[in-house]
Amino acid sequence: MSLLATQSAHREYASRPADERLGSLEALVSTATDDRNRSIERTYNLKDLRAVPTDAGSVHLASPKGEARLTHWSFGQLARTIGAPAGYLRDLPATLASDCINYGLTEAVPGTSCNLLVRTPSATDSVPTIRAATSETYGRVWDADLYGGIQQQLARWDDRWTLPPTWSGEPAGAYRGDRDSFLILTNGGSIVTDPSLTNRGPGSGTGTGGGTAPRDSMFRGILVRNSEVGAASVVIERILFRYICGNHMLWSAMADRSFRRRHVGVTALRDTVREISRLAYEWGQASTARDTAIIRALVDHEIAHTKEAVIDELRALGATKDQATAAYELCEKQESVSPRSFWGAAQGLTRLSQAGGYQDERYSMDRIAASLLAKGAKVYA
Repeated sequence: MSLLATQSAHREYASRPADERLGSLEALVSTATDDRNRSIERTYNLKDLRAVPTDAGSVHLASPKGEARLTHWSFGQLARTIGAPAGYLRDLPATLASDCINYGLTEAVPGTSCNLLVRTPSATDSVPTIRAATSETYGRVWDADLYGGIQQQLARWDDRWTLPPTWSGEPAGAYRGDRDSFLILTNGGSIVTDPSLTNRGPGSGTGTGGGTAPRDSMFRGILVRNSEVGAASVVIERILFRYICGNHMLWSAMADRSFRRRHVGVTALRDTVREISRLAYEWGQASTARDTAIIRALVDHEIAHTKEAVIDELRALGATKDQATAAYELCEKQESVSPRSFWGAAQGLTRLSQAGGYQDERYSMDRIAASLLAKGAKVYA
């Protein structure tokens, strides 16, 4: 089970506004490249900066290079840098908020610097925009380089990677906004057999496009998250999933390999692009026999020998007695694998998660399922 897989793909599809939805990996790379070309990084001593109230009631930040508007995100980062509560400052009149910020800037520890990511004005902008205000140690990983590297590697090794299908038929799976970006790609050519579903007949699972796939199939996917402005670490996750709904809810997803890199140090970009190249190549070339064997082992190995003992183990991982019982019984009713096995119990937790009405409940179930599969993988290893 993968927390990023089970939560993020569906949440991104459901919550991203239209202007953050991109129809292809190429479109994601294009818009990211345009943003990078219009962005400049400048480092200033905090005492060389000052807040300026505007007639419109907002706060701009002035430097020796000129004046720029702050985004909601960069305003919060600047407030944290000077140790001020951003929510409180946002509720103040612009003049008073500027005075408070300027006091914090002048009282900063001597030598404290701030790295500003500034986007130059477009035809419709009157002033530049500060996208981020970070420390000098921040290691920026540009979306253009990250997703451009993915695009190049996949084109070189395997052209079957595509965005997943949707109920509406519109392409989705590539998202990018002011704070972060997210990408999900699936590969219908790398089909892995799920032994727990063999001989159950055709179903509605699909890996990369319309049409149907045998119900004993699992598909390979890659999930990527990044933020150029310090809102998230770089996360790259290789997953196996049984099928993906038209609203991008992944079923029976499990992480094969994950990579996480904080935006710290001058090698952050180099390390990340190098890692995505390696992960993409390995994932496209990997033998399906190995993945099938891992799932087979999770199917064959039991958590415990009785229902009561399995429920007890799930409770030890954080489930309530009712949740553990419901997951066990869902597997009994809807899966053709023992609910006492690591794989079966995880599928029961997945089904319980997808039926949950609240995100925190779904997250909790997915976290427990992830822990369970990780424990099972150790037994197999």
